[in-house]
Amino acid sequence: MKIFISHINQESNLALVLKEWIESSFVGQCEVFVSSDQDDIPAGSKWLEEIDRALSEAVALIVICSPISLSRPWINFETGCGWIKRVPIIPICHSGQEKAFLPSPISMFQALELNDQGFIDSLLSSLAKHLKITKIPRIDKESMRQELLMTFSGIQDKQTKSGNQLPQTPATDELPDTALEILTTLGKYTDEYPLAASDLSNALHTNEQRIQYFLDLLDEKELVHRFWNIGSPSAYILTKEGRKLLFLKNLL
Repeated sequence: MKIFISHINQESNLALVLKEWIESSFVGQCEVFVSSDQDDIPAGSKWLEEIDRALSEAVALIVICSPISLSRPWINFETGCGWIKRVPIIPICHSGQEKAFLPSPISMFQALELNDQGFIDSLLSSLAKHLKITKIPRIDKESMRQELLMTFSGIQDKQTKSGNQLPQTPATDELPDTALEILTTLGKYTDEYPLAASDLSNALHTNEQRIQYFLDLLDEKELVHRFWNIGSPSAYILTKEGRKLLFLKNLL
């Protein structure tokens, strides 16, 4: 049985470490397919056909999710292929990507966060169920966790050196008054009630196009999270950084 790991090239080390630990944990019970591993796609292979074959044989699809990877079309393509083939999908979040703020449709799947203390147990338990294994293997979970975190730190260092690091939260003085008003209004509602631009327009008595302009600005600065709704207007909630900014500004 196969487990497929979807990843971008910059995060291939994390995919390979996961592959090694999963295969050594479930010795002889599964193979892990990683497209960046030359053993999985040897030279001369038709790589798209190999990926299609691996997805067809997979009992689980792990999607390595970061703010950078989720902006790449290939991750969404492989996830969509897995969904069409009815493969169970397990998003693994890292580099500041929170499972609560995964974009649709990946947000529909039960996700894990690499930094969570219980990540290893949750991952192995989920994979055991998909592999139809009743007993979770006993492994050195702390060593697995430390190696994953070290690999994760290496990815962050590379992103920083290459200029691909995530944008930092701006100082409050950089935000226009209307943007702060939007954040404050969003802060009055719980995460269960995201607001559309039209809702904010009515609440602030401001032109909807003007509201949308500032929402786009806040979204770029990662102070709000945008929910893309097919057939309906997008809706917004505060991110953790947006809430922190309001708190520091004594607006929350």
